[in-house]
Amino acid sequence: MHSRLMHTRRSYLPFLALVLAGCTVGPDYVPPKTEAPAQWTEAKTPGLIGTGPEAAQQLERWWTSFNDPTLSSLVGQAIADNLDLKIAEQRLVEARAEREQAAAGYYPTLGASASAERQRYSTALKFPPFGGIANTFEAGFDASWEIDVFGKTRRAVEAADATVEATNESRRDVLVSLLAELGQDYATLRSAQARLAIAYRNIKADQDSLDLTRDKYKGGLGNELDVAQAQSQLETLNAAVPQLETVVAQQSHAIAVLLGKEPGALEAELAAPQPLPPAPPVLPAAVPSDVVRNRPDIRAAERQIAGANAEIGVAIAQMFPSFSITPSFGLAGGSLHHLLNDGALQWGVPASVSVPIFEGGRLEANVIEAKAIAEEDRLSYRKTVLTAFQEVEDALVAYNAERRRHERLVAAVAADRTALDRSTSLYRSGLGTFLAVLDSERSLYGSEDAAAQSELTLTQQTIALYKALGAGWQVGEPEVPAKVADAEPQK
Repeated sequence: MHSRLMHTRRSYLPFLALVLAGCTVGPDYVPPKTEAPAQWTEAKTPGLIGTGPEAAQQLERWWTSFNDPTLSSLVGQAIADNLDLKIAEQRLVEARAEREQAAAGYYPTLGASASAERQRYSTALKFPPFGGIANTFEAGFDASWEIDVFGKTRRAVEAADATVEATNESRRDVLVSLLAELGQDYATLRSAQARLAIAYRNIKADQDSLDLTRDKYKGGLGNELDVAQAQSQLETLNAAVPQLETVVAQQSHAIAVLLGKEPGALEAELAAPQPLPPAPPVLPAAVPSDVVRNRPDIRAAERQIAGANAEIGVAIAQMFPSFSITPSFGLAGGSLHHLLNDGALQWGVPASVSVPIFEGGRLEANVIEAKAIAEEDRLSYRKTVLTAFQEVEDALVAYNAERRRHERLVAAVAADRTALDRSTSLYRSGLGTFLAVLDSERSLYGSEDAAAQSELTLTQQTIALYKALGAGWQVGEPEVPAKVADAEPQK
């Protein structure tokens, strides 16, 4: 009999060890497989560089490829002071704190208490068989520990870890958008200043034409119609100046707010015109699979799937029994010095199990909801990937088309300038009409302004390509508390 009993006890040891070690219910996470094309459909621009150290470096600090010290300085200030970025950093701190809260479930909660009581009992009672005044002093510790047998805490920590990582990637995505917006605003400001310079140059030319027609009219070689037409064209050009000045001021305000400053803080600093930073001669063209790995929004979407998958395990674990131990240790006596006696010791180690029997379908509904959220996140991830591919393709095709358009506009400027020189020369010598001069001046201004706007579009499309490739998130990592090391689950 004794031998059989010992054999029975041994047979339960593996099961007991398994229970104490715990198991983790719910599906283990499997990262989604992303099907990416081998190359971009619209990658037809000659001079685009592919993957490699040079492309990686250009993507990491794309603004330096414009060789504009002012832009680089603004980027540094934006990384340090942008309010959206600071808000995102605080969300990361929140996520890390919530992760620590989830990890606290691994450990017991401990508490201490002390009490003193003085009480007079009635002497008229037969029970208890004493009367008078009694003192009671107590001091002790108590604890509560829920054993994570089925992995509810482990899954909760797994979900919290994924949330921390997703939040960090979302912060990086804010940084990518911030740098792109700053670059676009800065380019728009410099382009407006360049267009103002074109307008002023043409205003001077039109003023010279007006003076010429007036001199001819006074000398009897011209007519009042030529003077009126010259005056009209001059006023039309002057009317374009306030609009461009408005663009300069508004973009200065937008840049200042991006840097966490008052809207007018940078007007003086940015008032001096500088050339529009041209698009770099070569651009990175990472393959689609690199974009999946590089874009923060895609990585954030993948981490959201991981977190939702872990939440399924949390929901399933709630359907299983929970085991708790609530030990207590204390001292009690009728006086303070009695607390130091051996007889004052009192303790208990109660254990409990709670089994859900009927919840009206609530626990099952929780599991269904968790699975639906996980599937929703998988679909959102796929949509995010496809949207990223579209943004790269759109940026490539727009850049290709605008570069061809810009080449034609530059050629048109040269032709219009030649036409204006010849028509003006003919008019001065009396062999041409002033209408031809006006047409040449109007055409030259239009082509110069269009070329300037096209150059802005090229720069903007370059920045759009950088953003679509997920460039710039590597800089400006926040100084937040490091991720708490995973606590060992209780054995």
